[in-house]
Amino acid sequence: MTDLMQTVAMPFRKRGKNALTTSEFIFALSLDLGWFSPEQAKEVLSKAKNEGLVSIKDDEISPNFDPRAIEIPLGFRPDLKRERSIFERIIERIMMTGLSRKEAIALVNEKQERMAKLIEIEVSALLVAKERGVDVEDLVDEAYQSLIKSGK
Repeated sequence: MTDLMQTVAMPFRKRGKNALTTSEFIFALSLDLGWFSPEQAKEVLSKAKNEGLVSIKDDEISPNFDPRAIEIPLGFRPDLKRERSIFERIIERIMMTGLSRKEAIALVNEKQERMAKLIEIEVSALLVAKERGVDVEDLVDEAYQSLIKSGK
């Protein structure tokens, strides 16, 4: 589970709703929780949308996962400065199908083992995501470029 997913889940849990307006979401992150300025909260929303964590239609934000199923530790404060790896982002999307992080990683590891470890873990994660019907088209080129840069 990533900080971004936990951060996005919190306004929905705090308000007890399955959908929020943009202003409710920004208000929750900035004023209710005090985690961000309103401008930073808008950036979090934009990042969440780009990562496929939320859908926005008109002025209504809906999570693409069950916020109640996300574990948020007591005293949690987001640390969104750290850049997430391509693997972490794929796992997060697989988790949106209802799997826990542990279950998603187990599926990816099983896939890699079945391929006799001839494929990299990121490729295994992409294959598992596709098998589960998860849209990862926007991550394929990035994963490819990452593999080229690392010489794998």
